[in-house]
Amino acid sequence: MKQWVIDTNVIVSGLMTPSGSSAQIIDAILNGQVKLVYDSRILKEYRDVLSRPRLKLPAMKIHALLVSMHRQLLVSPRVSGIIGPDSDDIIFIEAALATTDKTIITGNLAHFQKRILQEVRILTPVQALAELSH
Repeated sequence: MKQWVIDTNVIVSGLMTPSGSSAQIIDAILNGQVKLVYDSRILKEYRDVLSRPRLKLPAMKIHALLVSMHRQLLVSPRVSGIIGPDSDDIIFIEAALATTDKTIITGNLAHFQKRILQEVRILTPVQALAELSH
């Protein structure tokens, strides 16, 4: 089973566009095909972003995802000291480094520049789905 860190933008996109590739990533998490990797900081970000009223996200889907977190992979990564274009995204790199797959799924490639990735690989939702289908 894949152990992937899922950037918040993929979660939001998946909830906003139920027929898109990000929604299929969420479905893969909920049906047990992918183990979503997170730590307390990522969970806090998910909760903060998903609760923003202006996003108008479906409450039932948010609830299903958050309830499923107990079946996902909670990690305790070490703080790396990495500095990148968006400091909020460093938590995703640190969580990925704590897994065997060392993979982040994101729709925002610009925030994960090669110079800060260390051993972490970045996949778009489309690339991740292609990997799941093999």
